Amino acid sequence: MSIVKELDQKEADESLQELFSEVEEYFGHIPNLVKAMASNPALCTSISKFLIQSLGEGRIDWGFKELVILKTLRGMKSFYSFGAHERIAHELGVPNEKVGDLANSIWKNSSNFNEGEKAVFELIDQIVEDANDVSDELWDRLREHWDNGQLLEINSIITTFLMIGRMGDTLGVSDPVLFKRPIS
Repeated sequence: MSIVKELDQKEADESLQELFSEVEEYFGHIPNLVKAMASNPALCTSISKFLIQSLGEGRIDWGFKELVILKTLRGMKSFYSFGAHERIAHELGVPNEKVGDLANSIWKNSSNFNEGEKAVFELIDQIVEDANDVSDELWDRLREHWDNGQLLEINSIITTFLMIGRMGDTLGVSDPVLFKRPIS
């Protein structure tokens, strides 16, 4: 149960009405985390708009983004929306073997991932442990497979979901389903 009141659209501040409509159109409903953030309209707006932008195609394939999100949540031992992101990955056609191979260090020896993807998973592990200690050698390997815009998007997904996972867990918010509309 959420420790903050989750405000529905009728209870939310007038300034959030357009945002709630945009969120509902994108997700097919208003996720509970958005409702929990509604008591702070500025925060709710900025985070919700970024989630809409990040949960979809970009410079990085959405299916791979979901693997990045799952690896990030798993790496930090977050429970917020983990099952929802597994579902999204499945709906986007990500093979179950890839999702399963994210566990612990299985990904390191998995033939389901290429070297560029493995470098991203290594980056996630390092950021979860200490973001100030990403080695030059790892950045060099990442740059062999990803351009600067892609690396920026990957980093923003990792760090955003570190925050989202912690926020959801701390507030006791649950979102077992993020999208109630078809995503593929």
